[in-house]
Amino acid sequence: MMNHEELVDLVVEEAIRNGAEDVAALGSLQKTRMVRFYNNKISVIKAWRNLGISIMIGLKERKFVSSYNEISPEKLIGSVKELIKLGEKSKPNYDYVPLPKGPFKYITRDHKEDLAYLSGKDLVEYAEIAIERALKEGAKRVAGTLICNSEDIALKTSANIFVKDNASSLETFVRAFVEKESSGQGISCSTTLKNFKPEIAGLEAAKIAKMAKNPKAFQSGRYSVIFGPFIFANLMNNVMEAASAFNVDAGLSFLNNEIGGNVASPNFTIVDDGTAKNGLNSRVFDDEGTPTKKTVVIGQGKLKNLLHNTSTAKKFKTSSTGNAGWISPSAWNIIIENGAYKENELFKELKNGLYITNNWYTRFQDYRNGDFSTVCRDGIFEIKNGEIINSIKNIRISDNFPRILKSIGAISNNRYWIRWWEVATPTLTPYALVKDIGITKSVF
Repeated sequence: MMNHEELVDLVVEEAIRNGAEDVAALGSLQKTRMVRFYNNKISVIKAWRNLGISIMIGLKERKFVSSYNEISPEKLIGSVKELIKLGEKSKPNYDYVPLPKGPFKYITRDHKEDLAYLSGKDLVEYAEIAIERALKEGAKRVAGTLICNSEDIALKTSANIFVKDNASSLETFVRAFVEKESSGQGISCSTTLKNFKPEIAGLEAAKIAKMAKNPKAFQSGRYSVIFGPFIFANLMNNVMEAASAFNVDAGLSFLNNEIGGNVASPNFTIVDDGTAKNGLNSRVFDDEGTPTKKTVVIGQGKLKNLLHNTSTAKKFKTSSTGNAGWISPSAWNIIIENGAYKENELFKELKNGLYITNNWYTRFQDYRNGDFSTVCRDGIFEIKNGEIINSIKNIRISDNFPRILKSIGAISNNRYWIRWWEVATPTLTPYALVKDIGITKSVF
């Protein structure tokens, strides 16, 4: 069986042999080990690997892509030939741009710790640390997952590019319960063992769950809100999706302002950084082979840049930002600039309002205008005179992204890496105080 580097080489040679004008092949070998726990006990220990190949072929101003997992060289060759036949029947794309010509000079990343050496026994011990810490803090039931992931990646294109990279990470996601309606969530994710803190994830989940006991119904209205890292990371993932030039061009973005226009509070800056030293999704090249970099999307409230691949860059008369996506550019690591406030100072600044720790099911009613709603979950708290006075339940946020961005007030100086299934792009996020948020009742 060929490895991922040999397969990308095979794809490019075969596609050119069959008449392709542009070819890019991205191969990855991913090794994952997972420990799942439920009701305070380890319930599943599992390991798997995946060999994936993604292909982009350009032919007569046509572009077509496909992906495969654990495919044999013979079937891969057949698939390349079939793709070219199908592509010849498709309509030309007049925004088509050839792949960027290499070679490029890529950054040399600092030494990356390869966490693949950790054993299954090691991972079970880390999961047990998270469980024990949550129970010690007062949780009655603890559940969650711990995942160790390592990946080797290779990209070859017909435009004189062959480049490799690798990464590994440790992530644990913990949910703690004290009563039926009192739950909390904690997380620790890191690219180094030194910065992986499963005990902190267990502690934070249990602390929130204890505070959330005996939740009360709450009135709809508009309230100033402190967003915890989980929910703020989720909201900022949606902001970065709106910053994709593809979504702007397709009319699916609320960031359809002129570059340089005011779109957020002057104290708010958000960047994408594919080169971030501790970024869980850092990579030295994008899917077209362009070097990744740090791109300021919103700087001090002003829209500075959109995220581009070569195709969108042509349409917007600019340059690629190293965020390809063969079809749609996307962020690598979202980083929000920290503020000046300690977390306890945010509550004093808020005075009266809500503290929301987590959310799920964020849905848009209007992508272009940014109207959305999201269900609040886990600990939700009413604040009076800077102090928590009640736990509340069954609320959702129903509001508008452009209005929220312009209403961001105080931001904490501490930040936290967040990634879980509601935060697909790793996000380094603070706590944030946002004024006048629309709160409605939820049926959940």
